[in-house]
Amino acid sequence: MELVRRYIGLNRRKGGAVSQITLEEDLNVPDQKPDIFRIIHKQGEFRADEIKGEIGKIKVRGVFFYRILYVGEGADRMPDALEGSVPVEETVFLNELEDGDGLDFSWELEDLHASAIHSRKVNMKCVLALKAEAYREQPAALVGAPPEEKDLFIRTCPVSVQQETVHKKDTLRIREELTLPPGKPNIRKIIWKEPRLQGLGIRPEEGKVIIKGELSVFFLYEGEAEDVGRLQWLEQSIPFQQEIECEGCRPDLTGKTEVSLQRADMELQADYDGEPRTVRIDAVLELRMRYLEESSGEVLCDAYSLDREIHPVRQTYAWDFVQGISDARARAGGRLKLEEGAPSILQILSAGAQIHAGHMEISEKGLQVQGMTEPWVLYTTSDDAQPVACAMGSFPFDYTVETSELSENSGWQVSLGLDQITVNMQDEREVEIKMVLQIQALFQCQRELDLVEDLEEEPLDMERLKRMPGMVIHVVQPGESLWDIAREHAASCAAVAELNELKEEAVRPGQKLLLIKEISGRGNGGTV
Repeated sequence: MELVRRYIGLNRRKGGAVSQITLEEDLNVPDQKPDIFRIIHKQGEFRADEIKGEIGKIKVRGVFFYRILYVGEGADRMPDALEGSVPVEETVFLNELEDGDGLDFSWELEDLHASAIHSRKVNMKCVLALKAEAYREQPAALVGAPPEEKDLFIRTCPVSVQQETVHKKDTLRIREELTLPPGKPNIRKIIWKEPRLQGLGIRPEEGKVIIKGELSVFFLYEGEAEDVGRLQWLEQSIPFQQEIECEGCRPDLTGKTEVSLQRADMELQADYDGEPRTVRIDAVLELRMRYLEESSGEVLCDAYSLDREIHPVRQTYAWDFVQGISDARARAGGRLKLEEGAPSILQILSAGAQIHAGHMEISEKGLQVQGMTEPWVLYTTSDDAQPVACAMGSFPFDYTVETSELSENSGWQVSLGLDQITVNMQDEREVEIKMVLQIQALFQCQRELDLVEDLEEEPLDMERLKRMPGMVIHVVQPGESLWDIAREHAASCAAVAELNELKEEAVRPGQKLLLIKEISGRGNGGTV
């Protein structure tokens, strides 16, 4: 029997794991740099070089880079920076991982601390969370109804499925040159940099994804002109809009693209006059794309015949149905007072924040997401002993991602980011911080799909047929359909409906039906 099959891929999340690792390193101050007077600020990022999946585990290899901003000893107390790196080789155990599975990997910097051991050595400690999730794409056959045959009865059922058309990582590069505005002194050296993404907009189109936003760049530098002050800074926003090739993308697909700043390098260059007034920006954004196509149709779900035995070959698939995707914005913030002993604020330079997810649970309106924001504010002071300082604080947030699609067995994947941050001075000891958080959420639940993938045939079982009564009165049981009853008693639905004068195929529990066996034994000696 010729069957027409259409193959699709059904995704199933198998499990996830998180490995927390603590990294620690003592870093000596290079000879050409000043002694440490006070540590101001720090940054850290993990760059993965290799993610290798094996049975039951994942091997992660990469480097953790960190930077420490400090005020140096000396008459002018100029800020300076230290840079270090720690190699990372970690095994994340994921028992569900098997050969052929796909992997999603991410990391989060949960804590970073830097302290001075003495004026020529610092200690760095951090807690890094490595997160991995395994999934498997299962090829499944959707079988349509075969060509009509005499004494062959086919039942089809509607199905609705989702198939991942895109599941990949990519990168986007931003290259730009920033030139100092007139009045700013030439750059002797760049001391500190703070790049940040903001105002992201993502739009999938045919065969591509369009990504736009702004790369906000702030850097401290040491100027060449002594008369206007050696400590200088510049902040500019670089708008960008780029197209990323994405085979299989369409505007009607369900899905999302997560964007994160992987790294941003700055290199001092000479301008057209040969003066050190230009900074070359080379930033790399990491993209994690996932898009799904929804389709529905009629597929073969049962069959029987009056002239041969038909055995449907069934296969049940457990798969993840994406109930909805949300890209929401939440507000957080408050007033931050300087700690006692901290120098007063003269001018705000830059600000940022770390966002940490906490408790999440399903509520009446959707998914309640609670967590903590840890903003920092870099500022200049009126204290000659410490010209630059950094204030840090923490503010909780509580936001409900509204959706009506959730059920008790729903799961979710949530990613958090800082979309915007503004800082306003209230006075020299207090600032007001306003943040807009980006909360991307994907909701899914596991479903089962029972498919008939083939029909096996064999000659009629004549002994079984002879044991069946030729005529019987059947009382309809709860959950039975006319199809079930006709199949069980070797009759056609049309014949049963005609014999019992049924105007439609719907039957009700307790209804009595007269059934007559009507097997036509093709190749078995005639009618039974």
